[in-house]
Amino acid sequence: MTFSKLFSPIKVNNLELKNRIVMPAFGLKYCGIDRKPSQRLVDFYEARAQGGCGLLVVGGVGIDLQGSGLILPTIEDDSFIAGWRQLADAVHRHEGRVFLQLFHAGRYQHSRLAKFQQPVAPSAVASRYTGEEPRELALQEIEQLQDKFAAAAGRTKAAGMDGVEIIASAGYLICQFLSPITNLRTDDYGGSFENRCRFGREVIEKVRGAVGPDFPISVRISGNEFMPGGNNNSDMIEICKVLETAGADMFNVTGGWHETRVPQLPTMVPRSAFAYLAANIRRTVSIPVVASNRIVMPDQAETVLRDGCSDLVSIGRGQIADPEWALKAAEGRVGEIRPCVACLQGCLDRLFSLRDVECLCNPVAGHEAARELTKTDSPLHIAVVGAGPAGLEAAVTAAKRGHQVVIFERSKTIGGQLPLVAAPPGRGDFALLLDHYRHEVKRLGIDVVTGTTMTPELIRDLEPDRVLLATGARQLAPSIPGSDLPHVTFAWDALLDKADLGENVIVIGGGAVGVETAIAMANRGTISGEVLKFLLKHDAEDAETLRKLATRGTKKVTILEMLAKIGKDIGPTTKWVFLKELDLLGVQATTGATVTHITPDAVHFTTADGQRSVEADSVVLALGVVSNNELALELEADGIEFTQIGDVVKPRKIMEAVHEGFLAALKL
Repeated sequence: MTFSKLFSPIKVNNLELKNRIVMPAFGLKYCGIDRKPSQRLVDFYEARAQGGCGLLVVGGVGIDLQGSGLILPTIEDDSFIAGWRQLADAVHRHEGRVFLQLFHAGRYQHSRLAKFQQPVAPSAVASRYTGEEPRELALQEIEQLQDKFAAAAGRTKAAGMDGVEIIASAGYLICQFLSPITNLRTDDYGGSFENRCRFGREVIEKVRGAVGPDFPISVRISGNEFMPGGNNNSDMIEICKVLETAGADMFNVTGGWHETRVPQLPTMVPRSAFAYLAANIRRTVSIPVVASNRIVMPDQAETVLRDGCSDLVSIGRGQIADPEWALKAAEGRVGEIRPCVACLQGCLDRLFSLRDVECLCNPVAGHEAARELTKTDSPLHIAVVGAGPAGLEAAVTAAKRGHQVVIFERSKTIGGQLPLVAAPPGRGDFALLLDHYRHEVKRLGIDVVTGTTMTPELIRDLEPDRVLLATGARQLAPSIPGSDLPHVTFAWDALLDKADLGENVIVIGGGAVGVETAIAMANRGTISGEVLKFLLKHDAEDAETLRKLATRGTKKVTILEMLAKIGKDIGPTTKWVFLKELDLLGVQATTGATVTHITPDAVHFTTADGQRSVEADSVVLALGVVSNNELALELEADGIEFTQIGDVVKPRKIMEAVHEGFLAALKL
């Protein structure tokens, strides 16, 4: 596929963008308590501008401390202009364009992050997101906040930015005024549709007055709040009409609030799932519209544009994963793109834990200066033992630096645990990372020897300059009586469909692997999305029957977990999604359960209530992994030097393996 639409220019107001690729605003936590743009932030965005992105939206950027807290950068007074000008200049050096997104959290602000100021909102409606109740804004305060937005927009223009974006999405302040859920006012700013729109409309009008007629104003909007009793897509279309009349030049359309129980970003969300929100808005407005969420690869982005769903596309986490996403797509080097796998481990999980953003797939993200990839002056012969994520990343990085690399893998294929992670329904994007490594291994001319178990003798014969040991981990075999029975299998075999499972499946272990295995098994026998669409189009079944066919398969699955809760090792921003999926699929879970023994037709366990058992046709063991460190011990005994990376050091997540592989190669 050619990407002629994606790389065609477009105007927003009078500003011409060189392509249709937008990097939307998101928190990075790269700035200090002075709340000024740091050099790290500048480096991050300059790399994406150099990588060919048409429009970078930086934010959220606070208009005051109460609305943004201490962890976001701000432009609340003139002293911040010079710092933002440095960022604008860095983007402009590469012919990029940059907007600042002006931000106020409203009831979503944590008071402890705003020097214990009570959050403010249209009405005193408690936030499930923060656990706090805001104070209702007085009329005078409403006007003051609007003036702060306008003044911040004026400073944005003075800082040399190309435009400004107003955030009216995700459940933040303007969204709170728009929604009947959070706006219970009885004055001119609440009640009727017109009154609920008034605050946002007046903000845009005042911003327009501050920046003049030719300075672009984008509005980040929720195309559907996905909240019971909130604004749906039809409501948001009408709101967009009002905001366009007020002076908006572009709508950047996302979905949901932070409290929304409809997943927006994780890998189980189908690609382009919410493009329809942008499409419906685009049909009724006359200004450019941006589609957002789960737009991952260039062919997908091109399709969204060609289908008329939007005028531009947001490539957010995709450009965290690869700052040259746009450049590689434009040059037809799609296989070289480091993909976003929508794991949210490095971005949202870290951000919601008040840590700086990194990326599972891209060890350089957020470390553009500190982890610069440079060519070596002294090429070495590198032997990498193990072709999982750590070994592959080390090999690719070392080859890019100019070293001669050979990979040795015991199995017949490369990838390690990546095929396992990609196996459960909704986790298929992890296969993109393996596809990327395969492409890079071939492109860089890295030798791969599979089906070979390395020994100290073989390594001595090879005489490498360096040995990187990435032998990974293996599944933990439990000492449970009966675990060697024929109907007992390991989670990895179940995920790769190497085991013939019966109707009643018991998964022992409720960590991430156990949860994903249970979801995969419970999905067996459910109808596919394609079949669901066919049946729905032809009114073949009623809605309740279709829901049952989509969520009830041919397996009855139960999880037994020793701890008090399941999913302890799943990230905070996706755990609720996995737990919801278990519930939707009818998976039962018993916690505080210690398995005592397995018999041919049951699993026996104890809880606080005593001895219990559950019927089992098949038993799946998901009890963790242990390091494959046998070769390490042998090499150590033989006096052969090596560096260990990944799970052979200690079983962890893929993100740690990838980063360790990169850093090991960087030190060569």
